[in-house]
Amino acid sequence: MRFPAPALIAFSLVITAAQPGLPACGDRPGDTQAVADARAVVATRCDCAAAASHASYVDCVARAANAEARAGRLRPQCRAAVVRCAARSTCGRPRLVTCCRTRADGARRCSLRGGAAECTAPPGGSACSSSEASCCDACGVGSCAAATATTTTLPPGCGSDLDCDDGNGCTEDRCLDGKCQHQCLCVGPGGSVSCCPGPAAECPSPSWFYTCGDPVCGGHRDQGLPPCGSGETPGAPCSPEGARCDPGDSCDRLLVCASSNPVHRGGCPISRREAKDDIRYLGENDLRRLHDELMRFRLATFRYRENASHTQLGFIIDDVEPSLSVDPVRDLVDLYGYTSMAVAALQTQAREIEALRNEVEALRRQLRKRPVR
Repeated sequence: MRFPAPALIAFSLVITAAQPGLPACGDRPGDTQAVADARAVVATRCDCAAAASHASYVDCVARAANAEARAGRLRPQCRAAVVRCAARSTCGRPRLVTCCRTRADGARRCSLRGGAAECTAPPGGSACSSSEASCCDACGVGSCAAATATTTTLPPGCGSDLDCDDGNGCTEDRCLDGKCQHQCLCVGPGGSVSCCPGPAAECPSPSWFYTCGDPVCGGHRDQGLPPCGSGETPGAPCSPEGARCDPGDSCDRLLVCASSNPVHRGGCPISRREAKDDIRYLGENDLRRLHDELMRFRLATFRYRENASHTQLGFIIDDVEPSLSVDPVRDLVDLYGYTSMAVAALQTQAREIEALRNEVEALRRQLRKRPVR
């Protein structure tokens, strides 16, 4: 995989939001080269061609980018630029291609299409199916196959994905049932996916959103976070992205500073079958593997630097990743995955206990059959 020319890297850096008070990615002279170097490292650790799925590939890239940031070779503000290039790629999605489209005014934009046949030109412009896996590289010199041109006009409604191109580099545009749908592809400074619907030039500024809270409301409990102030209310602007405060909610919802609603982007587990794909029930070997992994977790007490007065109990994700208990994109514990691993361990131990009970009962029956001397 080739890496983009400085101008293309700079484009990825500019659209990535930065935490207030810190230089944005691209503001410092070495940022462009650092991102290119980090992507080169990612290419050696995450095999695009062999990726089992797009999600697993992006997770691998996020872990590698996090490691580069922790090692000091990549500024934290630039980590999202690396992850975003992975998010807008065909890795793990072999049926898709990167399509570089040039408008009549010369503006260029890459999008993912369902094959070379779907990579068609906008009105008065041209298009080419790129040999590059990521949209960060697709419009570079020598990356495209053949170009096509057209002078047609846009039809009413939409008949294909091409009719929905809104010029927003943050969205993947699709035509569903004659209506345009815009899936957000932005990545915030914390590595999380941000929402930027419609033809906007940038991702929106962050604001306060409620988190999921407890599945069963049991009254407010202290979670070690500062109480929310008068201006920290749902919908109000906030900074920096990722900040949290406690509004004193009876269901233990917190307020988080984010560019999109974390509940809407899958932050709360939806357990109905209709919301899921690729369902595969675990067998005994799978449960045993999760049990053994969980038994190796090293528990520790620690204090978060922003809340040094409160000691907490848990594990360090650096010690266990990669793991289903970790959300590598956001550097968080995946509590749903972690709890499910605990259930797997309980089921495995329950089977072991039942086997021991049966063995003890069998021994008792043998003893009762022995003659008394």
